[in-house]
Amino acid sequence: MLHIINGDAFGDKLRASGIDGDILVWRESLYEGPICMQMSDSVLLPIRAAYMNRRHGIPEMLFSTAAREQEEALDNLSTNVREVVLWFEHDLYDQLMLNYLLSRMYAMPSRAFQLFLLNIGEFPGIDLFYGLGQLTVDQIRSLHHKWEPVQEDQLRLAYKVWTAYSASEPLPLASLIEEDLSLFPFLKKALQANYDRYPSKLNGLNAIQQLILTLLAEAEVSILQLFHQISKSISGYGLGDLQFWSIIEDLRQCEFPLVQLIGGGHLPRYGDPLPPGFENWRVGLTEWGILVLGCERDHLFLNGIDDWIGGVHLLGKEGIWRQNTATTGFLRM
Repeated sequence: MLHIINGDAFGDKLRASGIDGDILVWRESLYEGPICMQMSDSVLLPIRAAYMNRRHGIPEMLFSTAAREQEEALDNLSTNVREVVLWFEHDLYDQLMLNYLLSRMYAMPSRAFQLFLLNIGEFPGIDLFYGLGQLTVDQIRSLHHKWEPVQEDQLRLAYKVWTAYSASEPLPLASLIEEDLSLFPFLKKALQANYDRYPSKLNGLNAIQQLILTLLAEAEVSILQLFHQISKSISGYGLGDLQFWSIIEDLRQCEFPLVQLIGGGHLPRYGDPLPPGFENWRVGLTEWGILVLGCERDHLFLNGIDDWIGGVHLLGKEGIWRQNTATTGFLRM
């Protein structure tokens, strides 16, 4: 038996639980950077490694090696295991990973192993469930054999989702949101969260950026407090600290900064310890931030964008795919 999971902390607890089987921790953040149908694609991998290095400081060789190793482990599933159990959560981060893995398994020419899924969004006694890493070893042990067989129509849907997510324009995914996605109970909400990652036609901010500026409208806020507030308000994203620091830096290091960092120079990158006194660092709005928040200026017209949402490259100051707030569709501005 092989358990495929997201998160080393959960992996350690799963090992300690005594549940039989080997563990493969999937460490690829499919929430970020350029995407294609198969993540081991030889053209994509160096581009993606360079993106992760630029955005988070992850060494390119380290990233590429880890990505190849886990993809090779996936390719060799049919010869090495008889049962595979996927452990995943409700948020966008996990739902994208789950659909990618299932789409890869759907496309395998021979799939001799049995495939099972444990996909949860809550746990008894936990008021605000973020993920499996919150659980104790005993709580994890209680989930033994609670997983269910993955059906062929679930595999087909996952392949369809991943095809739409990796497309070079957002329209296939917009159409998919309107379909019946109940085979995966958390998928529709996760895809809505992905839609909210696109800039608004009102001021060029996506939903997370809008919330950050809104929380800063009254006063400066501690960077750690801001991270906890955002994480609690939008738990459906599965946002990690590295991802959050990079979002703040995008708003801070652009041509017309929307936020300012008080008390420190730059936010931590991959492998960096938290700087001394980090708990006292604060974030505040700039004058430009106030204007954009009030929809008197447009963030993209001011600062442009160079980023990816799945297979969609958002690049430049104009002609960018944005949310059409009147519908769940998109328009270019």
